Amino acid sequence: MVDSPKLIPFDLMPIIHIENDVDDQCLVAEALKASSIHNPVRYFADGQQALLYLQTTDEVPLVILCDVIMPGMSGFALRDRIDADPVLRMKAIPFVYFSTWANKELVEQAYQGTIQGYHLKGKSFADLQAELSLIVTYWKHCLHPRSFQ
Repeated sequence: MVDSPKLIPFDLMPIIHIENDVDDQCLVAEALKASSIHNPVRYFADGQQALLYLQTTDEVPLVILCDVIMPGMSGFALRDRIDADPVLRMKAIPFVYFSTWANKELVEQAYQGTIQGYHLKGKSFADLQAELSLIVTYWKHCLHPRSFQ
């Protein structure tokens, strides 16, 4: 019989949310709470702050939810910096674009790098809640290299 792997409890893994709009940060927080998702959330207003955190933390994030269009470092630039950093690449943190905006060009540009999805926030609170629940539930069931203790 093979021993079961020792997994990091998924509910303890933080969700990284990169969003420059404070109202959207608050809505995401409320939607996560309403969906009974209790993971800690690390909020960052821009890609540069998030990159510094990712380069220095010992935490094992569950997923990165990143807006596309932000001042300073865009979501695309952040994703490119993560892809170019061998240490961050080895962390294998799922990277999901989570935006209000989508068109063919944005989605094509998003998939030029290593990502695990492009999701719209939706037009209502219920849509936002459903989309977040879908993303988080999926990643709580999907293993990646840093899922193990």
